Amino acid sequence: MAALHLAVVLAGAWCAAALLLEFHRAKAFGQRRLFAPALGDPMAGVLYAFTKGMAPQAKESVRRNPLSYAAGMLYHCGLFAAFALLVLSLGGLNVHGLSLGLTFGALVGALAGLALFAKRIFKAHLRGLSCPDDFVSNLLATVFAALAGLTVFRPEIQSVWMLATCALLVYMPLGKIRHCLFFFSTRYHSGAFFGRRGVFPPGRNRA
Repeated sequence: MAALHLAVVLAGAWCAAALLLEFHRAKAFGQRRLFAPALGDPMAGVLYAFTKGMAPQAKESVRRNPLSYAAGMLYHCGLFAAFALLVLSLGGLNVHGLSLGLTFGALVGALAGLALFAKRIFKAHLRGLSCPDDFVSNLLATVFAALAGLTVFRPEIQSVWMLATCALLVYMPLGKIRHCLFFFSTRYHSGAFFGRRGVFPPGRNRA
């Protein structure tokens, strides 16, 4: 098991290094020069982008698909719980009450991921918009979360979970899962840009 733990650490190091390299390459494009006078506060736009701008009422696609929004929230919370279980496992910690709560979150998240996977397959318009990476990314993350939760009850499958973790970490910088990093940077820059333009937060009086 020690060898598998080392493999997970190495896969995590690869993942972090590759994501940072991609982030550095993205920043190499430079910063956009803005010539128009500011009509608002960039930081107010950033605050809105990370708070009310993520609420269902701020997104038409979310308002029209509330169940998918809820499933997506559960899915991501489940993945956070699964990574927390991974940290506990690698650290050799056994926090029983905390582990049970995280286990429940990971398993619920895995079910939500499976539902989103099925929706992408069976909904014709989603299937037409999808590429192989959409399916691979969902499958790797869903299996990771499911095994994280199941391992608490079946410790003998921990080696399978570690292998699934390695696969997820190795693939993460190569596919759409890299949005785990770029989500924050793009959200920040769009919030700052539209905040400066006076568009975010919406409803403010503009000159």
